[in-house]
Amino acid sequence: MVKKQRMPKRNQADKNSRNTGKLLLILMIGVLVVLGIRFSSISITKEVKGHKLDQAAQLIYQSQNDIPAKRGEIFDAVGNSLAESSTTYTLAAVLDKNQKSAKGNPMYVKKTQDAKVGKQLAGVLGGEADFYETSIKNGRKSKLQQVQFGTAGLNLSVQKYKQLKSMNIPGLTFTSSESRLYPNGTFASDLIGITKKEHRDGGQTISGISGMEQSWNKKLTGRNGVKTTSTDSTDHSVSKKNLAVKNGYDVYTTINMKLQSNLEKSMQQLSDDMKPKAAIAVMMDTKTGKIVATTQRPTFNAQTGEGLGDLWTNQLYGTAFEPGSVLKGITLAAAIDTDNWNPNALYKSGTLKIGNKKVTDWNNGEGWGTISYARGIAASSNVAMALTEQKMGPKTWQKYLNKFQFLKSTKSGFQDEAVGNMQFQYPIEQANTAFGQGISVTPLQMIQAYSAIANNGKELRPQIIEKIVDPNTKKVVSQPKPDVISKPISKETAKATREQLEDVIYSEHGLGKDYAIPNVKTTGKSGTAQIATALGYSAPGNNSDEIHSWMGMAPSDNSRYLMYIVTKQPQKNTENITKDMSDVFKTNMQQALDLSDNDNKVVVSENQQVKVPTVVGGSISDARKEVKANHLTPVIMGDGDAVKSQSPMAGDESLIDQRVFLNTGKNITVPNMHGWAKSDVLSWAQMAHVKAIIKGNGFVTTQSLNKGTALSDGYHEITVEFKKPNE
Repeated sequence: MVKKQRMPKRNQADKNSRNTGKLLLILMIGVLVVLGIRFSSISITKEVKGHKLDQAAQLIYQSQNDIPAKRGEIFDAVGNSLAESSTTYTLAAVLDKNQKSAKGNPMYVKKTQDAKVGKQLAGVLGGEADFYETSIKNGRKSKLQQVQFGTAGLNLSVQKYKQLKSMNIPGLTFTSSESRLYPNGTFASDLIGITKKEHRDGGQTISGISGMEQSWNKKLTGRNGVKTTSTDSTDHSVSKKNLAVKNGYDVYTTINMKLQSNLEKSMQQLSDDMKPKAAIAVMMDTKTGKIVATTQRPTFNAQTGEGLGDLWTNQLYGTAFEPGSVLKGITLAAAIDTDNWNPNALYKSGTLKIGNKKVTDWNNGEGWGTISYARGIAASSNVAMALTEQKMGPKTWQKYLNKFQFLKSTKSGFQDEAVGNMQFQYPIEQANTAFGQGISVTPLQMIQAYSAIANNGKELRPQIIEKIVDPNTKKVVSQPKPDVISKPISKETAKATREQLEDVIYSEHGLGKDYAIPNVKTTGKSGTAQIATALGYSAPGNNSDEIHSWMGMAPSDNSRYLMYIVTKQPQKNTENITKDMSDVFKTNMQQALDLSDNDNKVVVSENQQVKVPTVVGGSISDARKEVKANHLTPVIMGDGDAVKSQSPMAGDESLIDQRVFLNTGKNITVPNMHGWAKSDVLSWAQMAHVKAIIKGNGFVTTQSLNKGTALSDGYHEITVEFKKPNE
């Protein structure tokens, strides 16, 4: 039997190699086919997993930058700045010897210059030269690349930055950042509020954390813009991706610069003398509801931060407290309105029993014997008001508290406004509210309620916003009007209430004699309230543990301003409470009464240029007033209610007394142009859509259309002759 020969091992290995090669070839061909199909698909659709490759490729040639929006500014009523955007700088000294200019000059602080640089920095930033010199030397010892100087080198103003830059000190470097500038320091600080810097979406932004800066933050913030650029000239998508920056709205408050400055000074004097735990003063225009001045103590310097944190709550709207006897004016008004007040009727003062409780007069319940209700209100008798509440009945009294809008938000616009509370279940609680205990209110609620007494029965919502302006379009986007929110009492009741409250000042038994303004009939109501605690009320008669207040109006017969002053728990010189508070009232009320509308204006010097205010979109009456307040001359075109356009444009610089044309767009007539300059004539003609034919030079002497000619009659041109003064 013949044996079968085995294949040599070498041949077997060759066969395996060939099989493996075939398999690899097949796999490679398969991969190439799959890739070919895939690439063909991509070349046709230009898409991978939903991503457009052509767009992605284009992004390689594009760069995108955010354009930060400018935060809106806050002004007083006529454009004086209260808060504005600025730039601050952080200073550092470069120590790295490798930092040199293109020409090889050192861009670091040389060791031999440490002492000199220290003196230069101290001369601008303050402090001791040794501090700066030592900081540099210590940084060099620690082998730092650069060194900063703590708070001394932070938040440098533009002025200090320019001073240091002008000194050309090698090695100094600056980092800029957006900041908020409060040019007046301690000036309505709690009302205006402050901001903080935040890092958001890879950038830095400023947000309000208190006051108007917080409550109007959304309107002030604006919207960042986006700018996309491309190095590819074929890229036509860039313009579609750009987003214009929209700067934040400018907010004009109702604050009067002069009145606010005076109030800050007088309230500081009160605070220095009595050291109260808290104090506040607020003044309202009783014809409009505008808050023209307000401040509190403790307060802070918004620019430097000094005093920040001493009292975080805004006393105007954020804290409710028992007002005490000031509320008796409201009780009086309700009683008169319901025919439950007879000033000549008699009652027994001192102590009144209500169930097993007592209402006592402030002189330890001794009272003054049997007296008239007129004397009772003058002497601030609690018993008189409790008896008056009983005559009205609790349902009627509560109805009037509601009509005067207590325990409700004033809708001031502030985020953290308090609304107060009241205990009104039992007869003793109902009686207590009649003299201001057992009910808590905010100063804003109280001055709102008293506006009905001052304003002939019409209760006005307190207004802190004069207008809001869009700086991008130079138009007024919002301008609140006087808002009558309630008519709790009649005109006759309001007048009778003011007259009755005059006894507080002018009666021989009145407690408010010190509040009389010379030569001006004044009316109002004083108040003292015990402090409510978890253990009950503070002991009566302890001035340092009570709330003292005054609500005053002047002139009494036709009140123009209303002022509320509150001093909480004075810790020093409590014998001066009435004197200090009356000084604040009389000084500021007298100034307010002396001011005319034209006195509420931007202060300028001779030949100084002023900025033309924004009035487009606002009412004619407000526009006229604001233009005059800025030392400019308004020229009203037409008889419409609102300003449709203006010339010069808002924000332009103009010499004082120059004309500002305010076009209402309705029933325009020809003005008397005598004495006008050419620029005035051309501005008017352009806005009126009239062709102006100019003859001569100088100032207008004659015009072809008489004053009062209606353009609607078909007139489309006017000939104006000019002559020089010496011709």
